Amino acid sequence: MNCTIIVPCYNEKGSIEPLFAALVDVIGTDPSFSILFVDDGSTDGTIDRIKSLAATDERVNYLRLMTNYGHQKALMAGLQACRTELALTMDADLQHPPRYIHQLLQVREETKAEVVVARRSGDQIGWAKNSLSRWFYPLFATITGVQIIPGGSDFRLYSRKALDVLASVHESEPFLRGMIPDLRFPTATIEYELGTRVAERPSYTFKKSARMGFLALLRFSKLPYRAGFALGLLGVAVSTLQGLHYLYLRFFTDSLVPGQADLIVFLSLVSSITIILLALLLRMATQILEMLRNEPTFVVAEGSRDGHLSVNPNSPVREAAPPIRDRSVPDHQ
Repeated sequence: MNCTIIVPCYNEKGSIEPLFAALVDVIGTDPSFSILFVDDGSTDGTIDRIKSLAATDERVNYLRLMTNYGHQKALMAGLQACRTELALTMDADLQHPPRYIHQLLQVREETKAEVVVARRSGDQIGWAKNSLSRWFYPLFATITGVQIIPGGSDFRLYSRKALDVLASVHESEPFLRGMIPDLRFPTATIEYELGTRVAERPSYTFKKSARMGFLALLRFSKLPYRAGFALGLLGVAVSTLQGLHYLYLRFFTDSLVPGQADLIVFLSLVSSITIILLALLLRMATQILEMLRNEPTFVVAEGSRDGHLSVNPNSPVREAAPPIRDRSVPDHQ
């Protein structure tokens, strides 16, 4: 099967050539592999290094995004552009060691899983990110009901079926680690040891990780309208108990203040029903928002083109690709 290795890059000028050399050590000259670099609006000349590789090896392709959209959107750009039977995503800084590529392929062949995820073994990503992971994944599962694989990374293998389904999902803020389990793809895992980063500092910082986690909670969480609905039901129950209490005071005691019961029970009941209706409206608004999420996730400035790469990643991946042209010519179509 043909496989596209998708590598999102942001200011990874010093990592491109070492990564390419490491990939070639693993895949050799096998024509069934191709490499797609997605330049996420780099400003350090990363795209020039990629174009140099593309000029020397026809298996190397690239997309250059108009600006820096973020790691997950760059991944989605590559996945939507890919037209091979398999796609493998990995970071450019060599922390996802290429030596695990064949293991991912082997596990996929053995299990027939639609997605194979590489899972970090142990705490290897620094104190801040380890702490974020420890509380984020249980919190995410509790609030959303979506179980993310602990230690799971974006170093993973996708089948054609998974790619087609992902291409049909319109997400303004994609979060692949949550989207895959939410879509119920059969998933297998392998464990890997984090490689040594080539760059001095990560381009994907703790701040960006925290932002991605916050947006993911907003996207997948059903807690707001569920909490509103539960609060409304609780209010109805309390109003009913109040009404029963005032009936007792009315018929069995002389302590009831005239007009007090009617007003309190009425206001409590109306407020509770209002909260329930607002929760239902919030749910319907959420569903409408999900259906209307059709804005472009990214804009491609230019890209190389071959039979394994869709010309326009913003269109369905099954769209036919035109003939191969000069890689140096920007795609203005």
